[in-house]
Amino acid sequence: MHRRALLGAPLAAVPMLARAQADWPNRPIRTIVPYPPGGPNDIFARLYAQPLAAALKGTVLVENRAGGSGVIGTDYVLKSPADGYTLGTIDGGSLVIAPHVQASMPYRVPEDVAQITPVTLVPEALVAHPGIGAKTLPELLELARRKPGSLNIGTAGGAGISHLTAYLFKSLTGAQVEVVLYRGAAPAITDLVGGQIQLLFADLPPLLPHIKANAIVPLALAARKRSPTLPDLPTTGEYGFPKLLAENWYCAVAPRGTPQPILDRLSAAYKDASEQPALREALQQQGAQAHWLSMPDFARFIAEDSAVWRDVVKTSGVKFD
Repeated sequence: MHRRALLGAPLAAVPMLARAQADWPNRPIRTIVPYPPGGPNDIFARLYAQPLAAALKGTVLVENRAGGSGVIGTDYVLKSPADGYTLGTIDGGSLVIAPHVQASMPYRVPEDVAQITPVTLVPEALVAHPGIGAKTLPELLELARRKPGSLNIGTAGGAGISHLTAYLFKSLTGAQVEVVLYRGAAPAITDLVGGQIQLLFADLPPLLPHIKANAIVPLALAARKRSPTLPDLPTTGEYGFPKLLAENWYCAVAPRGTPQPILDRLSAAYKDASEQPALREALQQQGAQAHWLSMPDFARFIAEDSAVWRDVVKTSGVKFD
């Protein structure tokens, strides 16, 4: 009798689990942003929250847990109960860059991650101080050739996509520019506008107000296609550097072990949200684009992007400290 009871216990739990999945969500879902309020990651999560809640017929709350260049908040998500009530809206760098630049990581990619979908694509733009006189990427490269070592290129944070793109730029173009490390986009942009540095690779959203004010000059977009926000700005590929790509992206993830039916519903809800005209327009005003991939396609995307940045890290020697 005791043996039969033990054998029956897991079977008895199956209907309960099925009911819990069928009733999901019956309480608010939290989506964790691993950066402070007000930045691009936070803005994108909050823009998605309402259409996501409508698609799920529930409530979606945004919670900020900053620190460690996105790693602390991401780790919190991945170590949360795998019940579909704690998600992450995180930057791609936490998955495809951080593992290559940090000596020790609290989570493994992809083993610890339920990869749902990318939500937003954000290209990196190369911008310059007006005082250097360059208005296109070829003009900049000619200036760098004539005056090697005279130009500085800032970074919007250490050991992240902006930092690595600066080294990728040097490697692919041969431009002899000095890389200046900043702890975020805001101080780097301030110094660029003030003329303390001459160049910067950064996410397009925080650059847009300064571009529109003619305080900085956009030279190229490190993306596969032009941005609808700046349709006249050529891509690096158009200038002959198709491998000079730095398309930042943000994505939805959950803890590994989240039931597949819940992940399927989340994937469908994000797809529905990404197709809403109001969301797409709001993202475009930020210089970003809504984006959705199936879970298998997203897994392949992460593996491919991780391999690209692993090679850049190896070549540049950049490490997080």
